[in-house]
Amino acid sequence: MQITAGTTSHRSINQATKTIIKDVIDNINGTPDFLLVAFTPNYQSKEDYEYALAKICEESGTKNVIGGIFPGVATSNELPTTQGCSVMGFKGDEVQIQPPFDYTNVRINPKKGAQEIKNAYKATDKLSKLGFFLTPGPFYQTDAFEQLKVLDTFFAKKFKKMFNLIGRIINKNMGKNGYGSTLFADTILKTLVEDGVKNALGGATIDLDMEKCYQFSGENVFQNALVGTIFSSDKLSFNNNWTFDKSQHSRNFFLTEFLKSSGYVQKINKKPANEAFLELIDISRDLYDEAFGKLSYASLLYLSALENEYEDYVPFVSVCHPILDGVIATVPEKSLCNDNIKADFFTQSGTGIQKSAFECANNLIQGLTDLRFGIFINCSNRLLIAGDKIDKENKLIEQALGEDVPFITLYSGGEFSLINQKPIYSAVSIHGFVAGEPTVNTKNVVF
Repeated sequence: MQITAGTTSHRSINQATKTIIKDVIDNINGTPDFLLVAFTPNYQSKEDYEYALAKICEESGTKNVIGGIFPGVATSNELPTTQGCSVMGFKGDEVQIQPPFDYTNVRINPKKGAQEIKNAYKATDKLSKLGFFLTPGPFYQTDAFEQLKVLDTFFAKKFKKMFNLIGRIINKNMGKNGYGSTLFADTILKTLVEDGVKNALGGATIDLDMEKCYQFSGENVFQNALVGTIFSSDKLSFNNNWTFDKSQHSRNFFLTEFLKSSGYVQKINKKPANEAFLELIDISRDLYDEAFGKLSYASLLYLSALENEYEDYVPFVSVCHPILDGVIATVPEKSLCNDNIKADFFTQSGTGIQKSAFECANNLIQGLTDLRFGIFINCSNRLLIAGDKIDKENKLIEQALGEDVPFITLYSGGEFSLINQKPIYSAVSIHGFVAGEPTVNTKNVVF
């Protein structure tokens, strides 16, 4: 099996495309069976991405392409980039990669998007199979926080059933022509579990300003679509796993009032959530706004995590805007099942992020030998925290997998996995899967 991977950096999308074709696609002997293509969002224009994809399809000879835009991209043999392109190409019969599927209305009807994944998953009877899909990411309209003010009213706290519905409508409006990524990604995972899908890996396309996101399928560039494929094999096994930086646990707190449908937390520790949140992270309002105001008020350095039935914790990020009494949190609706929910507080660090990437990759290789490749979905917040040290994270993944194992890392706006039918939607985390030969346990026989 031939697998090539590479990353290029350039201010011009035309030059980046030419280089990636020369350095990666031309190294495949013949027409590749499948290409995973990831550009950074700085090229802005949808037409530019359409031209780049058309050129890649023309030169490679295949339209079996999926991908999207991500704030950072990386591969095993190159430095990560925040202005360029990464591509992984596949050719050979050890792994079957199905023709790409896409569903262009996933924000409005995520269940139908999940059906696309399920249908493709059920279409193969090979021993090992794993769904891989990309979605739109978070989006904030300019008046999004003004819409949420209604959730701070006396009536919102008193008539929760009605305002859960209102919160769902606001969530849908904020998601730009459909629901936000937390709600639709969680719905996709839940639907896949109900339909008997065992393993899947997903990530959200995004730019850091949360203004646009593009998804690729063949030569097509979408803005609110789900795109994906299925990896399957009779010879190789697929392991998928996830983790986050749990190294700096500091304190715990309780979500004491919230609206489930909108992920809107009204009170923390029985105080107005906005005020309590700033107390928890021990930062003034002015300093917080200065640090995060230009990044949609996303708390990038601080992470909370709910105790969860599937894992020890499921992490989420919080948005703390000065005009609101509450806090917007990326907590899946299914996790908001009690009236008084315990959460724990973690401080992120560059070193902790690197160690957790190594932990994820190291866990993935357990039970496998002769690894063929790996694909990782890594949070864009972790990219910002790591800064110019992201190459160290890449090196640690390489150390875990082995120097000769090609892999690609996409820095996303939301990471989600289905691991043995356990749905994990999280933030500030790293998810991934690898393909390799299963190890055979042999016993010594004494005659």
